[in-house]
Amino acid sequence: MYLRKFLFLLVLIISVVVAPKVYAQEKDKSEIDLAKLAKHGAVLNFNEQGSSYLKFGMGVQLWYRYMEMNPNTVDKNTQHPIDYYSDFALRRMRMSVMLNFENRHIIYSQFGLTSEASYNGLHSGIFFHDLWYKTRVAKNTYIGGGLHMWNGLSRLSNVTYASQITLDNPGINFPNVNVSDDFVRQYGIFLQGQFKKFDYSFSVNQPLLSTNSSKVLNDAEIVAKDDLGTAYNRYHNNFSYKGYLSYSVFNKEGVSKTPFKAMTYYGKKGRFLNVGAGFQYVDEASGILRQDTDIDQTITVEQHKQLSLSADLWFEQPLANESVLNIYAAYYNYDYGDNYLKSSAVMGGFAASNPDGVSPAQGSGINQFYIGTGDAMYFSIAYVIPKNIYDSNRKIMPFYAVTRKNFEGLNEASIQQDFGVQYLILGNNVKLSAQYSTRPVFDSSSLLVSENKGMFVLQLHAKF
Repeated sequence: MYLRKFLFLLVLIISVVVAPKVYAQEKDKSEIDLAKLAKHGAVLNFNEQGSSYLKFGMGVQLWYRYMEMNPNTVDKNTQHPIDYYSDFALRRMRMSVMLNFENRHIIYSQFGLTSEASYNGLHSGIFFHDLWYKTRVAKNTYIGGGLHMWNGLSRLSNVTYASQITLDNPGINFPNVNVSDDFVRQYGIFLQGQFKKFDYSFSVNQPLLSTNSSKVLNDAEIVAKDDLGTAYNRYHNNFSYKGYLSYSVFNKEGVSKTPFKAMTYYGKKGRFLNVGAGFQYVDEASGILRQDTDIDQTITVEQHKQLSLSADLWFEQPLANESVLNIYAAYYNYDYGDNYLKSSAVMGGFAASNPDGVSPAQGSGINQFYIGTGDAMYFSIAYVIPKNIYDSNRKIMPFYAVTRKNFEGLNEASIQQDFGVQYLILGNNVKLSAQYSTRPVFDSSSLLVSENKGMFVLQLHAKF
């Protein structure tokens, strides 16, 4: 009932904001000019051609969330049972600096905060998300190294928060996030570039395994789990290997200076149809508890690789009156060992399980199963409404996304849906977005879906 009220209020607010002829045409023109200026950011050119420069950027995403809780949830601070929870949160705050000399030598850094919610301790500290250098070694070919996000696997695994379709990632595109990486970054070296209509990136990296992580276990801790035939993340000292290759059927995007890929250009760069495939691999990253069938029934930890494979398709077609159709589809396959499952929640630290009750299989709060051995499919569709319908240079883009996960550790497929709309106030630099998402709740004994819960998010996005 509460979610319906919020959705009604959202529709009412957007209807008022985008009413025809609210702004004069003169103001629309000035906002177009301002959007063009904002797109280039703050740049200090070192030559008249503008081919060598120092560029600064900044972005922020503020969220308001209203969430239905999984059963048996209590507020972590008060220990009181809660069915609903709402908060304000800083989903992302980023500052970036790029030093570019003639596209031959590029240094890039990005620092800021991620997932800072109101229940967290104050002043947790700004940290570097990216810090790397690359150099051009041949036409359209670069090698580099540092703390980077050339992640391989899929287009969605290298997405920029600046131009996502949905408000957040589905999770399946980042299978090892905050388990063996730092917000999907690792230290390593990479090769990146283009050959004709092929775009590629490959990297060799050192997994980042925190010494106090609750998500990674040593072999003794896996034995203590006493859970035969189930894979867990284990400590290891092996490199990870990642790669992604895509082919542009129509327009090419050009050699990217950064690893971050746009999921939409809102029709400004023409027609695209890109087909891609990728992988992520690390050896002995999972441990499975086995019991020998001999007389003494010896318990051992079997080491297992973690392999992710993906194939995807990205399509964007400009249509009449500045309308745009955008479609993305991806298939993922994960081999992390028998019955591997990982559940987590974005900014879900306010919730805990009631010790006197029975929690669902994925845990309390807003936890859901993101990754598991098995496969997953993702599909999103978005449509920029024709300009002549609402008579404004601002754009309105409703969208829908669905994720289906078929993991061998569950007895039923997991399906999440996202319904939303984006309202571009100042191009893609300033926008207001809203999304309602569903997630299934799995019974802890049957591992079947018992019900679905929802979450409403209102986002203010600004990036320059």
